[in-house]
Amino acid sequence: MIIILGGSSSLAKELLPLMAKKDKILCLYNNNKPFFKNKRIGLLKINLENLKTKSLLIDKLFRIKPKEKIVLVNFASIKIDKLSLFISEKEIKRIFDINFFSFLKFIKALLPKMIENKWGRIISISSTGGLRGDKGTVLYTSSKHAVRGMIKSMSKEYGKYNITFNTLKLGNFNYGLFKKLQKSKKKKLLAAVPSNKTGNVINILNAINFLINSDYVNNSEINIDGGM
Repeated sequence: MIIILGGSSSLAKELLPLMAKKDKILCLYNNNKPFFKNKRIGLLKINLENLKTKSLLIDKLFRIKPKEKIVLVNFASIKIDKLSLFISEKEIKRIFDINFFSFLKFIKALLPKMIENKWGRIISISSTGGLRGDKGTVLYTSSKHAVRGMIKSMSKEYGKYNITFNTLKLGNFNYGLFKKLQKSKKKKLLAAVPSNKTGNVINILNAINFLINSDYVNNSEINIDGGM
């Protein structure tokens, strides 16, 4: 089973139908319910801003079969563009609850089953820009680096159980925020890409499949950004 955290993101909505051709998908979303025609994609609404670890009764919630292999892919992320001086306490909590703590809590809930099965794959979806740290993105960048540290530590803690933790760092894809940008801004961003073009979701799908099928790739960061 592949569990997608943050399944209402624009990239996830493009990827899930492709992933469902091969695997059973459980798509978890926070507010905006995505629509999929594919019956192999299940939907479950989860409040990522007020997630209680005790409420994550994995067997009942996800109906995981004995010895079933589990993959967790995290797309859950929000971004607030604001200079650090003007950030509120509420915004700090909201960003970290969604971008960091929800991911941590789901990993903690799934780990016992993964350890029992001696198999697990945790894949964090990040971005080259998010980790770079641009003006006005202090909360987003800080939360992404928190996830980065968590992935690195956990990869060493649970690698002996054949559970791998890896990160995909994405560049510019013509979805979501990038799609809404003005043409001049898009042109400027793409000028930093040698091929001068946005990425295709097939590249993300290929990377996810590679990580699922690889037992010796752990604590790795794979750039899918066209060579920025």
